[in-house]
Amino acid sequence: MQSNDDLPFCLVKPEITGDLSNVMPFRAGMKYSRILKEIEKGKHIVAEGSFGTVLALYSWVRKRTSSEYPVYDHASSRVNRKIFAARTGRIMVRVKYHLPLLEKAPAIPWLKEFYPGSGNFLISLPDLLGLNGAWQWYSKGIKYQVLDYKLHPFYGVYFPTRTTHLTMLEGWMKDNMKNTDHVTDIGTGCGVMGFMAIKHGAVKVTATDINPNAIYSASMDARRLGLQKKISTEQASFFGTGNKDAGTGRQLTIFNPPWIPGKSETPIDKGIYYEEGFFEKFFAEAADHTDLGELLVVVFSDYAIVAGIAEENPIEEAVAANRSFIIKNRLTSKVSERTDKPTKSWINSIREKETAELWVIERV
Repeated sequence: MQSNDDLPFCLVKPEITGDLSNVMPFRAGMKYSRILKEIEKGKHIVAEGSFGTVLALYSWVRKRTSSEYPVYDHASSRVNRKIFAARTGRIMVRVKYHLPLLEKAPAIPWLKEFYPGSGNFLISLPDLLGLNGAWQWYSKGIKYQVLDYKLHPFYGVYFPTRTTHLTMLEGWMKDNMKNTDHVTDIGTGCGVMGFMAIKHGAVKVTATDINPNAIYSASMDARRLGLQKKISTEQASFFGTGNKDAGTGRQLTIFNPPWIPGKSETPIDKGIYYEEGFFEKFFAEAADHTDLGELLVVVFSDYAIVAGIAEENPIEEAVAANRSFIIKNRLTSKVSERTDKPTKSWINSIREKETAELWVIERV
């Protein structure tokens, strides 16, 4: 999979710097505990030597952070990740001629494409690892059972790793997409739900997302698949301009909103965490962009309730507070996917109880 040489200027990408003050080199043999003390004094660490050497430091800091800030529930997990990100964010890697200056470090084509005019710079180790991991997903592609082809999510784009809600949506679409002219796919992410709508007969899809990388990703996949005339994209928080093609068939809105209350720290976080008032704003805007009888299909999860970080379902609350909509149906399914951790843990105990939801909501 080759990336595109002409990237939009507005894309979200990791920050780089030409130089830093208050730095010290990190080489093999240096004591990790000393390095951590210097990091917590505010110093940046510039890695030298091999990629494996700096990865070993990264792994040690992870273990040390988990020891000092143990994880036993969702809240402690966020604290742990915040501390770990702050610590490792000060571990820097020098890049020259768009290659990391570490032995056996991976070559990442995005280093040249994202920073074409920067020949020598520093990037944080977590950002370098994030770029490399995202490149692997992008270049290899992801195959969802609900589609007949792979998608290639771009850097900084949310894509589902668990798919119970997609399977539920697939079942609903099989029975309910007849005579649907236009679908608005809100918060499209990698675009999987919009492509599902085309598969099930939608004439046109408008995919919106607040993240410019998601808009770029979905539009590139649409072009690659020859669907650019069927799928249009717009950067917007919810409905955007709300343009719909005229037609005699139905209009439909589909939405996979964030499932967890909390503050977003990264573009991908916006696909995971929602802030207070998020759903009320969505339904207020939906009232202005839908006609009587139109359906909104929202896929969700009761993760937050099971995890003890929410007391009520925000969709149910928002619909009850907005007289423009009624709930026609609510389908549920136990989340069947297992986590990658075979041992008993706080996240496994939540997954065992979690239920995926599909809400069918009508404009009245």
